[in-house]
Amino acid sequence: MPRIENVDISPRLKRYTILDDDITIIEKKELLKMLELVYLIRKFEGTILELDGIGLVYGPVHSSIGQEAVAAGCGIALKRSDIIGSTHRAHHHFLGKALPLYYPHEYDPAFDEFSPQMQHVIFRTLAEIMGLKFGWCGGRGGSMHLRNPKAGIIGTSAIVGGGIALTTGAVWAQRLRGTDNIGVAFFGDGAMNQGILLESANMAKLWNIPVIFAIENNLYAVGTSIEESSSTKYLAQRALGFDIEGIVVDGMDPAAVYTVLRDLRKKQESGCVPFFVEFRTYRFYHHKGKIIGSSLGYRTEDEEIEWQNRDPFKRFPEKLKALHLLSDIEDSFIKQKVEDSLEAAVSRLTEKREGKVFIPDNHWPARGSLHIGLVGLSDKEFEGVEFSEITDFSDFVSITFVNVISQVATRNMEKDNKIIVLGEEVGKFGAGAYGATRFVIKRFPERTYNTPISEAGFVGIAFGAALCGMKPIVEIMFPDFVLVAADQLFNQIGKLRYLYGGTDQIPLIVRTRIATGLGFGAQHSSDPCGLFAIFPGWRIIAPSNPFDYIGLFNSAMISGNPVLIMEHHALYKEKGPVPRDNMDYSIRLGKARVFKEGQDVTVITYLNGVKMIERISDELEQMGISIEAIDLRSIDYSSIDYETISHSLRKTGKVIILEEISKSMGIGARVADELQERFFSYLKVPVHHISSLDIPFPVSRKLEQEILINSDKIKNAIKKYVEES
Repeated sequence: MPRIENVDISPRLKRYTILDDDITIIEKKELLKMLELVYLIRKFEGTILELDGIGLVYGPVHSSIGQEAVAAGCGIALKRSDIIGSTHRAHHHFLGKALPLYYPHEYDPAFDEFSPQMQHVIFRTLAEIMGLKFGWCGGRGGSMHLRNPKAGIIGTSAIVGGGIALTTGAVWAQRLRGTDNIGVAFFGDGAMNQGILLESANMAKLWNIPVIFAIENNLYAVGTSIEESSSTKYLAQRALGFDIEGIVVDGMDPAAVYTVLRDLRKKQESGCVPFFVEFRTYRFYHHKGKIIGSSLGYRTEDEEIEWQNRDPFKRFPEKLKALHLLSDIEDSFIKQKVEDSLEAAVSRLTEKREGKVFIPDNHWPARGSLHIGLVGLSDKEFEGVEFSEITDFSDFVSITFVNVISQVATRNMEKDNKIIVLGEEVGKFGAGAYGATRFVIKRFPERTYNTPISEAGFVGIAFGAALCGMKPIVEIMFPDFVLVAADQLFNQIGKLRYLYGGTDQIPLIVRTRIATGLGFGAQHSSDPCGLFAIFPGWRIIAPSNPFDYIGLFNSAMISGNPVLIMEHHALYKEKGPVPRDNMDYSIRLGKARVFKEGQDVTVITYLNGVKMIERISDELEQMGISIEAIDLRSIDYSSIDYETISHSLRKTGKVIILEEISKSMGIGARVADELQERFFSYLKVPVHHISSLDIPFPVSRKLEQEILINSDKIKNAIKKYVEES
């Protein structure tokens, strides 16, 4: 019989309980700052609910009434430069972290009024939640998308668990840049079952990232209890699976929260290790609005009363008074100060007329601000950059496409030590899975990070790093795998820059290699252009030759926007001319290239389609068909070069869009619609679209060949279109 023994892992799960003596050794001013935050957050949230009740807050309001202790304790325990990220329920975290940034020197809550800067925090936070122009994000983010990087608030996200990887990556970037800052990723019990938490926690442990995964366990995800959603007694037990220490603490006691954060912060300054901390707390209202949970039947009145008896708004000042750390006069002063500050903020943002409260018209964001921060529309994106084309050079060497990928990345890393490369296998086999990181590994092994198979995790962490000054180059091994990271790519990276006010730079590049035609089957043969093109937060470039790859890559690095670089396996071994000893030139994003001039029909294509057209153009000429061929190069919606296309259409009056991808997955239909809307008067006949069949790619060689377009199919389709038009 085998020998079976219990494995004792319980010492890795701890409960923190503080005594009166622990409270008395905390400096009184620190305790009163916590109390002031508890009062402020409670009054602030109550004010929001009142404004919501009279229609002055647009969209959902997720209050944290009852949970103030977590934000108050954390906000005072953390350094001003430490980082936090949070969720849709984040007003308390935001105020708890932002207000201390503006404390005057030797600020004492018992005697000092709020400074103008502190009052401004309250005013701007309220304005943002009301969707007004004075808000931190210009009113775009509202209640669920708050950001103030100066205060270390990397951002909040409305997606459950969406900000966990973002915060982890931001802290990682801080440590890579030599700071001793730590991070706190706040999330609720509902996020415990999101895969992004597990991926982020694993990478935090592997890479020694000093992040605290802070679980605000308020017992319910909307109306679903933790008994229904979690298989463990304590949510912090999940930490044990990653060899991370788990801690349980009373989340209704600001001093307990403060003590835990203070102690963990000291450990993380030198140890660089992650922790799980479960704050046991309670929200007094329903998921959103001013509804009592028991009225909806998912919790009892007795349970609510039990937790209300532990209300930090009442219990914390009572405890401080019992310990002779707070007088009635001091308590009244702090409460009145908070009341006055909220009244002042509301009076600045609203007006009363005939007994009604309303928002003045000049408080709303200007219509002209709507487009600020949209990808590709900033005049300053490439300010001072000189762009080149191949005709600007005379001395060339011939290099393969795959070597150019690695060489231009390496050249950029030589110029900028903030650039890092990460992805699956990027540092293995001497050159990554496809040989595209050969020179990067040799030159910068310390800035090349092999990741677990965790696309959502490493993409989200790269996003956080990009928001904190790093410039990640992320390789996604197959385009199909972007679907595993879809939330991070599209809900987070694609949208948050705009929601945060459009002023942040996200210098992030995602590279991926299209494997169509290699027999990998439908789950490894996708082309991601149509998917990424749906989201206006991304630039998409599709280089068809080594020269263009260098120039477009350099522009992508300069742009400060998230950029998808599509690479095609069929081009990897292709050689092409590039300027000798020059990898620093740039090609303008959004500028197409006419690679063949003709008279009869315009063919618009990109990526591997360029090579296909080059192979058949002479045969078409022999048939008497003169084509004008355009390589789009940039294919996101805002970057399509309609000016170049229009010049060609004036000449030919006929247009074919050619893409190897299946018709439903590409950008062809969208471009065709735009062409007919913009240039209807130039078109002699309808736009024609040539693509592969709209069928998932099978592994069978013969079946795959039936689906894919090839030279003969393209040639015959062009011939038929010209003859029939």
